[in-house]
Amino acid sequence: MSYKDSNDNQDTMKFKVPPQAGQTRIYRAGDIESEKKRRAEMSAANKKAHDTLTMPVPVKEKADTVQTGNTHKKRRVTANSQPQRKPSVTQNTGRTPTASAPRPSSGASGTHRSTAPAKPVRNTEEKEYSNVKVNKKTAAANRPKKKKSRAGLFIRLFIVALISVFLIYSSVALYYISKINPLEVSGEYVNDPDTMLYSSEIKNILIIGEDTRDTTTRGLSDSMILLSINHKKKRFQMTSFMRDIYTEIDGCGSDKLNAAYAYGGSELLKDTIEDNFKVRIDGCVTLNFQAVAHLVDAVGGVQITVSADEANAINEILYNEVNEIMGDDQYDSFLPVADGTFLMNGKQALSYSRIRYIGDADFERTQRQRTVITQMMKRITKIRPTQFSKSMNEAIQFVGSDMSVTDMYFMSLYLPFIAGRYKMEQLRVPAEGTWSFDETWDGMSILTVDFYANTEYLRNNIYLTEKDINRSEDTEEE
Repeated sequence: MSYKDSNDNQDTMKFKVPPQAGQTRIYRAGDIESEKKRRAEMSAANKKAHDTLTMPVPVKEKADTVQTGNTHKKRRVTANSQPQRKPSVTQNTGRTPTASAPRPSSGASGTHRSTAPAKPVRNTEEKEYSNVKVNKKTAAANRPKKKKSRAGLFIRLFIVALISVFLIYSSVALYYISKINPLEVSGEYVNDPDTMLYSSEIKNILIIGEDTRDTTTRGLSDSMILLSINHKKKRFQMTSFMRDIYTEIDGCGSDKLNAAYAYGGSELLKDTIEDNFKVRIDGCVTLNFQAVAHLVDAVGGVQITVSADEANAINEILYNEVNEIMGDDQYDSFLPVADGTFLMNGKQALSYSRIRYIGDADFERTQRQRTVITQMMKRITKIRPTQFSKSMNEAIQFVGSDMSVTDMYFMSLYLPFIAGRYKMEQLRVPAEGTWSFDETWDGMSILTVDFYANTEYLRNNIYLTEKDINRSEDTEEE
């Protein structure tokens, strides 16, 4: 460079300050050496600071994407490469920045460096990942802690919901159980339990249909069905006891089986069946006509196939008694007089179960009663809560039981879940070939029954498996 001052004819050195200052400083010749020394020291200090901040970090080579405007360029970031410096921001001096002149080349005067302290340089590994676009799905998949916490939250919510449903269901079940009329029980067990057919895996409930039109009188038992719940074999068995069975009733002499209920209620009827057929009964449930009709409505009706004669008989029973009992018009709920399958409401199903003079008289009548119960069990899983609540409130006032609240509560917990899963079987006592028609001295039609043969019939069909029966037959042959 050349140095010349026009005023005092002394050598001067002209230095260009950083462009942001916007002006040129003039140094005299006497200050050149000191200025060179000061700048050399500053340059050495800045280089040392720069080398310290930009020490190479051993990382693997990865492709990084640098975005400039709308274009993307690939560049390699290595351990020894230096990160690009960002351009310094122009200082706000109130003046319009001027275009900076080119820096003087390095030579005798040295290279110009800014006196501003060096800015810290980001780690190359951090720089590498800062420009990488991460897929959100990939990032979410790589967060095991959040995944675990979400799964735990879902499990906790599921448990809370399950407990809430259980508590609501239990509350409803206990409410209806509390409305059931308790039956009078003396507490005296007249039969020897050791002589009874019994299994801890089988629960026998005697369902008694009352032949009454009101709740103030106790008439004959219109139907007697023993519901056997076998949890081991996963099956329901319904055994109908014919009401015309002529038997000995404790304290009342000989009479038809259905008269035992009129003499002493459910307790005497249960004792009579246990005494004659040696089958242990764990509890009783009583229903009158209104209860049956409302319970069928509670499950949404039952689907039953009938003949034209049966349809006509249903209409006659509706007209003569059922509609009057239910407080409806005599012509209400009539069926078309034709063969077909109908979704019957409670009154129609009750009338169907009372048909007696079509087919095989009372034998076929008990078959119809078991059919209604079977269809009700199948419909339990399709209950509509609103319809169930309305009909149950009407039915429960006509239901009675001698079972404890605990027993009824536990039955209410598992019956709805096994009703559609367990196999349904139907039996009848007396069995074929074990009875005969007869008449009493006053002309009453009765069934004379072989009680021992029917006890064996119940034992083989309810308590024993086919394997047990075959083993017993082999023993008898030997």
